[in-house]
Amino acid sequence: MQSGCLPGYLVRSADDLERYLVGQRSPALAALGLPEEFVVPCHGLSAANVPATLAEMLGARLPGAAAPLPDDLWLDLADGVQRVVWLIVDAAGWLHTREWFEEEPDMSLARLARDGRFVPLTSVFPSTTTSALTTLWTGYGPAQHGLVGHMMYLREHGAVVDMLTFSPAGERQRDQMLGRGLVPEEFSPVPGLAEALTGQGVSVRTLINRDLAVTGFSRISYRGVTEVVRFVTPADMCARLHRMLAEHTHERLLLVGYMHEVDNVGHLDGPGSPPWRAQMRSLAYSLEREFLSELTPEERRGTLLMLTSDHGQLPGAGASVYAADFPELCRHLLLPVTGSLRAAYLYARQGQLEAAERYLREHLSEQFFAIRSQAALDAGLLGTGRAAAEAANRIGDLIVIGRDHYLLDQRKRERPPMGMHGGLSQWEMLSPCLIARLD
Repeated sequence: MQSGCLPGYLVRSADDLERYLVGQRSPALAALGLPEEFVVPCHGLSAANVPATLAEMLGARLPGAAAPLPDDLWLDLADGVQRVVWLIVDAAGWLHTREWFEEEPDMSLARLARDGRFVPLTSVFPSTTTSALTTLWTGYGPAQHGLVGHMMYLREHGAVVDMLTFSPAGERQRDQMLGRGLVPEEFSPVPGLAEALTGQGVSVRTLINRDLAVTGFSRISYRGVTEVVRFVTPADMCARLHRMLAEHTHERLLLVGYMHEVDNVGHLDGPGSPPWRAQMRSLAYSLEREFLSELTPEERRGTLLMLTSDHGQLPGAGASVYAADFPELCRHLLLPVTGSLRAAYLYARQGQLEAAERYLREHLSEQFFAIRSQAALDAGLLGTGRAAAEAANRIGDLIVIGRDHYLLDQRKRERPPMGMHGGLSQWEMLSPCLIARLD
């Protein structure tokens, strides 16, 4: 296997690849002095390389986007492919998913993993949904597509915006930015995956939970999608998946199912917990009963299934460090903390950057690793290629990355999250890639 991430390195097993991904870092990223326990994006074997891989499986190209995954991972499975069913399971990290497959080998997903290919990839940084899911729907890193975090300061709108709810921070009502001139379809400077594929004769149809189907954030991802179908549970999603495949068997087709429920359960009860396993088991059972067992020989012919995730989750209770408890640090800051709990962005007052950096180093170095934002951007931590025009403004002056289970929090919580992501632990950064032929 050859790629920019793996020069001259032959991967013989998923275990080999996991060990490689945990230890690798480019010279530019190594120069940042990141802690050894951090796992950095592997440009060539990351979420950013999945879209171009899907495109090539279907006879298309994504010019300008990240290159496809190395041929050894998928090319032998792609001969004659006309349809790809792509399942995106939010927060189904590699480590927990692999463990679950080993403990419940008779589940449909575990069987597909044995029959096909099952390997780890890295997520992007920050390993949070707004950034990583947009990467999966474009093929570009966060710096390039412009969604560099959960909470982003959009100077063009003069507001800190929650990009998942598409509303100013602290507002309960969803999609308020739609009325303030923020047009989702125009927000990212890079083309969407569906836009590129439909222009090359590939139909892109997707299924998503009914509550998320027409939100501002979803509209960024779904630019160019031919059809968006809503579902309620994994069971009815799988039934609808089969119906859509049956109705469009004669198309070159990318059929995408996105499930956010695993992420929700992980935050509440922890990844790998009994409720998390129950949610994954529900998906696997429904996939077998409502989709796989219903496929006709014609529907199976030339059909490939791929399962990926946007990121994983770090298990265990989050240890919140509240910014307000450090007034001396806050005096150096111009804006509230943005970004995410595990990858925060700090905006320093004029002339106060060194003081803020020094305070973090002297008082909070055990909890966080701080790095100058421009250095991280230049080194490719947030993706390679030309950065979006506003990317540098959206990541502030300092990036503060949580170590161990620490979070840089803005508010008191009734209970800590039991699964976290956004940072650079191996739990957060390693995500699964399952590829299997259905014929």
